[in-house]
Amino acid sequence: MIRNKYLLTVMLTMLLGACGKAQEDDLTQFMNEASQSASAPIEPLPQVQGFSPKQYNADAALHDPFVPRKAAVKSALQPDLNRHKEPLEAYPLEGLKFVGVLSKKNRIFAAIQTPDNMVYQVKPGQYMGENLGRITALAENSQTLKYELKIKETIQDQVTGEWTEQMTTLELQEHQ
Repeated sequence: MIRNKYLLTVMLTMLLGACGKAQEDDLTQFMNEASQSASAPIEPLPQVQGFSPKQYNADAALHDPFVPRKAAVKSALQPDLNRHKEPLEAYPLEGLKFVGVLSKKNRIFAAIQTPDNMVYQVKPGQYMGENLGRITALAENSQTLKYELKIKETIQDQVTGEWTEQMTTLELQEHQ
């Protein structure tokens, strides 16, 4: 029995040795072929040029980027930024269309169409547009005989932080 184990061990060693030799020949052949087909060496990276600092000379009218801006100036025009936003405040005012007028219980409402073709009903006092625009009036213009929606936008100056107001008018769009 010991002789059989010895014989089996010798045979397995010879068998494994023969397999290893064949794989080594394949590996050597592949390495030789790969070294013959190698491409030219890669050129070195160009030399990094030195940095020469420049002095910042700003125009007096511009804000110095190295000085923190003043906190927003509290004024009577500052809107309530913590209030709940209305759906039409997600769209720029230029993208909204005044498409109709509705009347309910002696009150008139404007129909506003968004760029994604949704229609909303609004009345004075509601907000629309990205610049905190509040609807101040919905009435018929006596000269043009068209309904107009007057909107007061409250905008913050980027440099001074002061709040200003501007009036915008949307006219009822004729159906085409």
